[in-house]
Amino acid sequence: SLAWQRVDDDRVTRDLDAPERVYEQNRSDLWGLLTTAGKSGDRSSWLAGVELYSDAVSSARQGEAVATGELASLTPRFPDGSEVLQGSLFLNGSFDATERATLSGGLRFSEVEVRLAETAFAPAATVRTGDFAGDLGLILRFAGNWQWIANAGAGFRAPNVFDLGTLGTRPGNRFNIPNTSLDSEQVVQLDTGLRYHDERFQLEAVVYSLRYDDRITSVDTGELTPSGRDIVQSVNAARSDIVGLEAGAVAALSDALTLRVVLNYTRGDQRIEAAGLQTDEEPADRIPPLGGRLELSYDGGRAWQASAWLRYAGAQDRLSARDVRDTRIDPAGTAGWGMLGGRLTWLPEENWSLSVGVDNLLDKRYRVHGSGIDAPGRNVTLGVRRRF
Repeated sequence: SLAWQRVDDDRVTRDLDAPERVYEQNRSDLWGLLTTAGKSGDRSSWLAGVELYSDAVSSARQGEAVATGELASLTPRFPDGSEVLQGSLFLNGSFDATERATLSGGLRFSEVEVRLAETAFAPAATVRTGDFAGDLGLILRFAGNWQWIANAGAGFRAPNVFDLGTLGTRPGNRFNIPNTSLDSEQVVQLDTGLRYHDERFQLEAVVYSLRYDDRITSVDTGELTPSGRDIVQSVNAARSDIVGLEAGAVAALSDALTLRVVLNYTRGDQRIEAAGLQTDEEPADRIPPLGGRLELSYDGGRAWQASAWLRYAGAQDRLSARDVRDTRIDPAGTAGWGMLGGRLTWLPEENWSLSVGVDNLLDKRYRVHGSGIDAPGRNVTLGVRRRF
């Protein structure tokens, strides 16, 4: 398969009471090629493939004097003309070791090359990284409809143009300078849980743990720009430990009524461990609060279907120092919230459906933690669908 994606990220910004308005034109063109081969049998299956990607970045920035309207060229947010090249080889498979046990595993090698164009801050540079990623999994069936699942994996994230060459103003009164010495982030992940299913009830609960080492984080250099912004730089200095729980259940209360429940919880802590930069442990950045969804649906196999739901999130006041300074997050934390919605669908015949739905029924004002945008108010939708 061959794919192309274009992302346009144009912006207009102005600092509070600043005499200058800034215009940005940022674009990314990503081309990807994926080739796979595989085979499935009664007791085993495998899949192998090759991935190739090329991502070209263009960026420009101008400053406009608010009083006169005069325009002047500024250093772009990203090094204009930069490119990321990536190639990967992968293989994964699974087989039934016994009637009750299924083993799975995979291995991937990736080579990433980032070509940074010359800027006023730094000369042109090429950063190349390569590493392996892999995983092992087990599904053990026991006691009728119960399953025990376990997975272990390790991977990496290579630095990209954003990490290596983001230039200029950033949220939180910061000014970022480039660092072409960044290396890959490393992560190790473990999860285990239970599944149950029968004709009327399904349950899944999984606990997981992730450890990130050499995480790329923004650190204060101790210097200030002439306008008073803190000068920061991205470095491989952070370690994060994250644990969590994901649980869900589907229960058929009757032939027509179905109840669905989803619950998610995550907790994270981090610290800076690089030489000369050690910090005390603090909450990790942007960790979501306890949240989930409760939905009741009706489907009598007739012309009418209906559903009602509650989406909810608890308060999140475990904030990192960076979260506290982020203008998108209240320094006291994000308040908890609950949002009601529903939908009614009419099926006059097999291939036609008409629906009316309402989201945020009570017009609740809330914010998803870290999003920076208050959610929309009451929202009514009408839909008509025809299948051919």
